[in-house]
Amino acid sequence: MKNDLLVTLTTTELRTLIGEVLEEKLRPVPSLPEVSNGTPLISRIEVARLFGVSKTTIDKWRRHHVLPPIIKIASRVYFYKDQIQENLKKRQRQPNLFINL
Repeated sequence: MKNDLLVTLTTTELRTLIGEVLEEKLRPVPSLPEVSNGTPLISRIEVARLFGVSKTTIDKWRRHHVLPPIIKIASRVYFYKDQIQENLKKRQRQPNLFINL
């Protein structure tokens, strides 16, 4: 059974409706979240860029505990920025710990 709905709108009402939908959809992306203690977080995509590796490598490093623990917010994966910066320094000192698994 098909549920079709036929609505009559004036051009002004249609423009208003389209404008509201576009405004909602084009809303700016919020900045990276912070945890309640104010510590900035970094996404796994940004971590991949910092290390110069793929997102797949970041996921492998997570599974093998090469990277610090993650923070999940609404099914998205984040890391504490300061812990990632420490890992970058550690990678410079001991590159063998960060082999592509």
